[in-house]
Amino acid sequence: MYPRRIISLAPTHTEILYFLGAEDRVIGVTENCDYPEEVLKKETFGSWAYPDISKILNAKPDLVCTFSNHQIDFARMLRDNGIEVFHADPPDVKMAIEDIRKLGNLLQVDDIESKVESLLVRLHRVNEKIFDAKNRPQVFRIMNWAPLVTVGNGAFQNDVIRLAGGKNIFGDMKKPYFNVSLIDVKKRDPEVIFFCEQELKERILTDPSWETISAVRKKKIYCFPCGFTCRSGPRIVDMVEGLARVLHPGLFTKQ
Repeated sequence: MYPRRIISLAPTHTEILYFLGAEDRVIGVTENCDYPEEVLKKETFGSWAYPDISKILNAKPDLVCTFSNHQIDFARMLRDNGIEVFHADPPDVKMAIEDIRKLGNLLQVDDIESKVESLLVRLHRVNEKIFDAKNRPQVFRIMNWAPLVTVGNGAFQNDVIRLAGGKNIFGDMKKPYFNVSLIDVKKRDPEVIFFCEQELKERILTDPSWETISAVRKKKIYCFPCGFTCRSGPRIVDMVEGLARVLHPGLFTKQ
């Protein structure tokens, strides 16, 4: 019997469940789950950072979806209480899409392969456009401002940059997420900077300590929605497409 009562403890999984057409089986989410808009009507079970385990157990779900290293202990706790858990922490886009397929198979979604294929086709189109690009712009992804946090090898966002035709300036680092100094950023001199907090753009452009960086001098600083940049659900493809247009505007025409 496939799961009929599902609780999602991460916005990524919530988006995947709706993408799969399993929204009617979702009995609860977290306070941080905000897409699609209909999810705001669902009962909440705490936040992504601090899910309400007691309330989850009382709800008697068939399946709980957990995400990332942060929720590993919660996943273990739920399993110890006899709850089936689907846990994911994809290191790249390929694995992110494979997680969508795995969850779809677990839920016995009839058209899972066509849904996954729709995402792969879009990624292939991006790859075709950037395949012959003469340069791969140096990119800096800001995850957090104070302290300054970015991504390295093992973070799916590092792979997003690669698929979009760029080079992560910290892609040689083995940690997926880590603190960096402005001195380190200046040494690697990114040509493009992106983040998901709109107020950072003005802050960077008006801060003299950033003005020598190529991306700042050329005003190649971009803000993308958190739903694109911070989640490895189906909209990860939107992020690849959007970043590719920023990095290689001449290779993309308006449609």
